[in-house]
Amino acid sequence: MNPQYFGDSFDIVKRFFIENLNAVGYRVHVDPMLTGEWNGMEHCFYRFLKAYPLSEQSSTKSALLLDPDTGIGKKKSKKHVTMKYIAEQLLKYDVVFSFDQSFTRGGNPVVEITEKLRSLQETGNHGFYYDSHARFLFASKSPKKLGEVEKQLLASGLPASRIVKIRSA
Repeated sequence: MNPQYFGDSFDIVKRFFIENLNAVGYRVHVDPMLTGEWNGMEHCFYRFLKAYPLSEQSSTKSALLLDPDTGIGKKKSKKHVTMKYIAEQLLKYDVVFSFDQSFTRGGNPVVEITEKLRSLQETGNHGFYYDSHARFLFASKSPKKLGEVEKQLLASGLPASRIVKIRSA
C-alpha cells in the first residue's frame, strides 16, 4: 500500500469486505505491505479500514487482508504476493484475502482468474474472486468458512455475478 493512494475507492472496497467479515465474527488483520513514505500515518490506515495490524493476532476467528501495491504474481516482491505465500498465511488465519490488480491489459480476466484459482487449488486451498475494477482473491483451507464469507457478501446485496469461482478438483 502506497500512501499516495490512501483513501481511494480501492480502500473503500477493502473496508466493505472487512466490515462483512466482522459481521460473521472475524477479527481482520492487515498486512499493508507498505511502500512509500508513511511518516506515522499507518494508524490512520488501520482506523479507516477498521482492521488490526499483524502484531495484534488473537486466537478467535481471524482473517488477513494482504494489500500489495499490485497484486498476486509469480514472484513475491514489495508489490506482489504469491499463491505460495497465501497458502502459508492460511496456516495462521482462517481466511486470507488479497488485493489483486495483476492482470494482463487487454487479456481475458476470467481466464486469468481461473488460472489463479487453479493455482490456489494446487496448494490444497479453496478460493473465489470478487471481480470488478478492484479484484480480490478470497481463500481458505475450509470450504465451509469460505462459503460463510461468500454467503455474507451476497446477503449484503453484492450481486452474485461479481463472484467468480471454479469447481473443486
